[in-house]
Amino acid sequence: MKHKSFLFVLIGLICLEFSVLKAESPNNASYIDTTAKINYSLLTPPVLSYQAPIPVNEGEVRAGLLYDAINQKIIWQKDMNTAYPIASLTKMMVAFLAVEDVRNGMFNWEDRINWTRETIVGRKKNRKKIYTCVSYTLRDVFKAAMIASNNECAEQLARFIGNGNLQSTIDRMNIRARDLKMMNTFFSNPTGLPAPHSMFDNKSSPSDLLLLTMEMLKYNEVLEISAMGYASIENGKRSSVISNHNRLTIDYSGEVDGLKTGYTRRAGFCLVATTAKCDHRLVSIVLGCRGPQIRNDIVRDMINDYYSSISLDKLGRDCNAPYANAVNQDKTGSTGRYVTINTPVKRIHVVKGGESISRIAARYKCTTAQIKSWNKGTIKNNVVRGGQKLAVYVNQPKSVFVEETANGNEADDDMPLMTAKEKNEIQTEGNKVDLPEPVSQVKKIKTPAKYLYHTVIPGDTLFKIALRYEGATVDQLKSLNKISDGRFLKPGTKLKIKVQA
Repeated sequence: MKHKSFLFVLIGLICLEFSVLKAESPNNASYIDTTAKINYSLLTPPVLSYQAPIPVNEGEVRAGLLYDAINQKIIWQKDMNTAYPIASLTKMMVAFLAVEDVRNGMFNWEDRINWTRETIVGRKKNRKKIYTCVSYTLRDVFKAAMIASNNECAEQLARFIGNGNLQSTIDRMNIRARDLKMMNTFFSNPTGLPAPHSMFDNKSSPSDLLLLTMEMLKYNEVLEISAMGYASIENGKRSSVISNHNRLTIDYSGEVDGLKTGYTRRAGFCLVATTAKCDHRLVSIVLGCRGPQIRNDIVRDMINDYYSSISLDKLGRDCNAPYANAVNQDKTGSTGRYVTINTPVKRIHVVKGGESISRIAARYKCTTAQIKSWNKGTIKNNVVRGGQKLAVYVNQPKSVFVEETANGNEADDDMPLMTAKEKNEIQTEGNKVDLPEPVSQVKKIKTPAKYLYHTVIPGDTLFKIALRYEGATVDQLKSLNKISDGRFLKPGTKLKIKVQA
């Protein structure tokens, strides 16, 4: 019986082997040639993570990333999906909504924004409020918010696009963030100033900020303004010159073209920088640095190292100086330099026979939308006729004197944009403005005494700071800022300094 069972098993194995050989026969329809080449064109290519050989001092950065927009790759990142306080990077969303509204025809860049400015002067019992009516164009308010990071202008811009309702704009900022898939972002105000409790500070992540940046880059108006090292703004007949808090736009004029800085004590020094050197767009985002120079150096080196790794020129090789004639003093003795800025000047263009709006726009280096906005009601159906007069604005170079700030640092600027004359009227002896210095002005009127604010950077001591300001002493610094031990100065701290006029 055992022999018969073994015989049946052996016969079964032979049959099974024969069926397998038949299935693998070349004449069989199910035959698979394992040596045949695979058609990779039918497969979805894998997402490759390219890591460029760029050293980044990650110990000085709380979070950040470097993005190659041409190849659509994250080159470097640290905690890019974690939300942190972003300070004045908040203003990017306000600016984005404003540009969208202008493009949708809801507003015009030349629309006037009027409000009553409230300025507190004096100290303690002598404190009082001064009210001043101001009027800026939408474009100039946009400039002040994006370039000088002015909080007053950012809030007024938010009120304007919200038809006077600030909360509706804040709600819209959060809704738009969700539309852009910015899931780690929260806004409680349009300025980025600290909330009463840190949990309500405006927060975002580097990856979310990248999504917002790439949307903003679709609008040429954003880069036209954020790339300005210096810009002129007008309040009625008075004009002021503001300087960009993003020093890279000045040091590498024509190459670094954006986008926004930010600073609060809880957020640290933040920067979203964009550049398109050699037509190769990069976006660098860093959050939480200890000082502005550290932040700028990290971003600059990061961009330069990556450009070198892909055989492109570094920043600055073909960069024109942002000003032609540097000087030490103007006629009044103020320290600073003369800079050249482009001031819009109105011209009247008489349409020739056969001319189109696009041809006129190309001649004056503007857009057709701008020409239509400058000539509301006179252009219908995008058609112009011979002999018709159109208003156009061209940039005319103008040399103006800009005071040097006390240091190269920036903070969230909550000082109203006042002219030197306005400041002089409220800052008399014994009645000083207890606020930071305003943005640089075209002219400066001397006062018997003035106060400056110095932001401490790593390596600063009271002795070094006193040497930088005429009339300042170590004892004076201790007294004004209630410092008992000056050996330990925390970077980012603002010190009040009384200097000679």
